[in-house]
Amino acid sequence: MQCPGQDNRYWKGEAVFEIPCPHCDQVLEFFKDDSQRTCKQCGHKVLNPKIDFGCASYCPYAEQCMGTLPSDLRAKAGDRFKDRLAVAVRKQLLDQEQTYRLVTTRAEFGEKLCQAEGGNMAAIVAAALLTETDRPLALLTELAAEENLIKEVNQLLSLKPAMNDEEAKSAAIFHDACLLGDMSLGMVADPTKTCLTATGKREAEKIKIPSNT
Repeated sequence: MQCPGQDNRYWKGEAVFEIPCPHCDQVLEFFKDDSQRTCKQCGHKVLNPKIDFGCASYCPYAEQCMGTLPSDLRAKAGDRFKDRLAVAVRKQLLDQEQTYRLVTTRAEFGEKLCQAEGGNMAAIVAAALLTETDRPLALLTELAAEENLIKEVNQLLSLKPAMNDEEAKSAAIFHDACLLGDMSLGMVADPTKTCLTATGKREAEKIKIPSNT
């Protein structure tokens, strides 16, 4: 049985589209069911930016279908909660463009630091997105977040003392992600604030380099 969404008999004009390769700007042609394309000019594999696996939350064939995908796409499907949270935060900060840019920059640094340092990426990224919102835990509850995630986000936002090494690591990464986000947008006024992780310190040095060098 073929999923109707992937059956080209049901496709419309937008089923084929072109995007520039993010690495070299070569034009890449995608069919809607392509998971990725290899750029003929630079050789990089580029993920389909329009692919959507929201059906995986209810389709009885989801496990079988998802198992055929590259690991990076399976991770993308697992990022749907993060995307929903970002949309919800955007709605709260609808008239606050600078604030929304700040929290998303903090979240991006949180993800980058987690990739290098470890830590609880889901909680750190969620907490970073929620730093400037009203009732952050209530928002997580409305989005049906897992209880453990709500607890971990609360731990980070409330700056409660860490109970173990893993919590301490996540707290340090969250601190650095917020500081780096602020630094990158020129919002740090306290010169005594410094990063706590090795990766955070390296990222801070990059931000300090003048743009004309």
